[in-house]
Amino acid sequence: MDRTAHFVDVFYENYNKLDGILEDEQQLPSKEVLNNVCSVLLDASCMRDEGRFSTFRVCFLRPDSEFLDAYFFSHSLLFDNPMPFNTKTIHKLAPAINPTMSYLVLDTSVQPYLVRGIIVAYTTWEKKVAGEQQSGGIRMPQIPNISVNGPGEITGCFGETPVVVYKFGSCVFPRTDVFTTSIVADKLRAMSSVPEREWFSFLSRVVWHAEKYAHGGAVLIVPDYESCKEFVDVKYRLPAGFVFDAEFIGRSKELMTYADFVAKLTSVDGAVILTKDFELIGFGAEILTDRMTRKQPAMCFLRNDNTEDKNARFTDNGTRHRSGYRFADSVEGAIVIVVSQDGIVKVCTKHEGRVHVFNDVVLSLG
Repeated sequence: MDRTAHFVDVFYENYNKLDGILEDEQQLPSKEVLNNVCSVLLDASCMRDEGRFSTFRVCFLRPDSEFLDAYFFSHSLLFDNPMPFNTKTIHKLAPAINPTMSYLVLDTSVQPYLVRGIIVAYTTWEKKVAGEQQSGGIRMPQIPNISVNGPGEITGCFGETPVVVYKFGSCVFPRTDVFTTSIVADKLRAMSSVPEREWFSFLSRVVWHAEKYAHGGAVLIVPDYESCKEFVDVKYRLPAGFVFDAEFIGRSKELMTYADFVAKLTSVDGAVILTKDFELIGFGAEILTDRMTRKQPAMCFLRNDNTEDKNARFTDNGTRHRSGYRFADSVEGAIVIVVSQDGIVKVCTKHEGRVHVFNDVVLSLG
């Protein structure tokens, strides 16, 4: 259990900052309970099911809780015969849990712990198409949970919002604010004619899917093609766009479909290039770093609290990241999103003469 002790401490510390808005049903279980649960989940995360690793979520809501009454789009389904919480049980049940719309419910009030059932919720896009906006776009009930993301990787969450990630023995602090309150968001607001709610939903879906494809890729957002054509060789020019003059339901469907299409293009070697109004320029683009004036731009690597990491260096990064930083430095107003093969997302843009890099960016599918 010592392997997750630091993760549990950090989860508690950061989660309890929400204390002023939490109800009894939204409190974390004890640290001892969390350590026990995380140890089992880490073991289960490394087990394959028919050649694949499962991704899933577990939560700690009491079986008799009335908390879900406030979530008309969520339902608690309890097993007739609860099962013991152990690695074998979790391994068997994990493939049934879609982490974007369901939780496996643990009862830690008894010894040994039990698996009581499943909480299932509508997905965001179904709610939007149905016009159900009361939840503010939040898909999952806002309760503490652990998300298992892959072998050796778990995330402590509040609903869909990640609080801290445990990845191969280290704690990582994800950022959820890059497209809402950072200089990146400010640039998009200032230069895009697409409504903020729509470009945020679009980018969330593109990044979320690109991360899951595990191919690695990059999305270059530019003012227009003229601003960047000197620095890219676009192998597949495919100018396209999507309109926003339909009624809400039609526009929502179009937004979702277009985002899925763009996300899949990131699976081809090279970058996807979009304008600030999210019109597609092309994909499979090579960044021509030999045409750029500065081979090593002035950098600013930001921690999750927006302080600068003075120890981070341009040369610490791989080829895809370095070319993205150079592109951001050379193309005024550009925003670069880089997704590595292991699912880590970085976003950068030039600000006040330096390329600012936001690490460990997380966007829920919205």
